[in-house]
Amino acid sequence: MIRNYEEFVAHLRRTGRLKLLPQVLRELRRDEAYARKFAPRRETAAENPALISGWRTIENGVLTDNTGKGALIDMYKKIIT
Repeated sequence: MIRNYEEFVAHLRRTGRLKLLPQVLRELRRDEAYARKFAPRRETAAENPALISGWRTIENGVLTDNTGKGALIDMYKKIIT
């Protein structure tokens, strides 16, 4: 079992696959970016004055909006339709 970066590089060197390292690093960075993009986030009005009041959370790409701004936007949409 490979436990750290040095062991991984040594394994690639031993098996003659050291040229794969840049591709592996690209994949790891892509996976990290994906994980950051879909990591649960929560914003409150205290952190983001644009929200007016309340909070909103984003989890698994789904936005749950419980803010004053969201309520005003919903009200506006109902009025104009």
